[in-house]
Amino acid sequence: MDDRLTDKIRKLLAMAEHPNSNENEAAIALQKAQKLLFENNLTRADIKDTDGGPSTPAGIGKLDITESVGFRWKPVLMNALARNNLCRVIRSSHNNTIHVFGTYDNVLAVMEMYHWIVPELERMAMKGWTAYKADGTGREKAQTWKYGFFLGATDTIEKRLAESMREFETGQGYALVPINKALVTDAVKRVFPHLKTSYTGSRSYDGRIAGRQAGNNIALKPTRKISTGTHLLN
Repeated sequence: MDDRLTDKIRKLLAMAEHPNSNENEAAIALQKAQKLLFENNLTRADIKDTDGGPSTPAGIGKLDITESVGFRWKPVLMNALARNNLCRVIRSSHNNTIHVFGTYDNVLAVMEMYHWIVPELERMAMKGWTAYKADGTGREKAQTWKYGFFLGATDTIEKRLAESMREFETGQGYALVPINKALVTDAVKRVFPHLKTSYTGSRSYDGRIAGRQAGNNIALKPTRKISTGTHLLN
């Protein structure tokens, strides 16, 4: 393996993951690193750290997360995040488990967004429901309204993410996307050879409209501000 090539990829990955890199620099560095890995038939596991430390896991993996509360809407949100990060979600209703398939980095991105967005949506839903109830003109019950709110917010979040994904698919990710999707699909079929599809709908109108509006106001990732070397959530 060419040491100059691995060193270049390692430096690009370091730039992409460095806390002082802004979002644009990090995205460009990561895209360049992924392009070089793909063109040279390499994976992250092939790029060893200079200090001999562990490398980032490579290939398609599966991460399971169990949600005992909110399982009606949380897999819908997870699926929206996954589809737009080159991942795939399978839902197991019998044990309230969400299975996320994808590369290590992509699954990591999905989980970071998920664990940030869920509590934000729950906070916004509670605030929105309080205002809706105080208004006195609405007729939807709490459970119906909130479920509609979460689905509506997910609708908007997915549209926002889809715009970025379309840009990636037609740009430097044009070759990476179909190959990644094929690998993920193959992994899903091996683990779940007999899948059934299901439809997720809501009888809520008011809640869903409120959720769609709220989806425009939520940050898709925590805003990090650098202050004396410490990450602070906005």
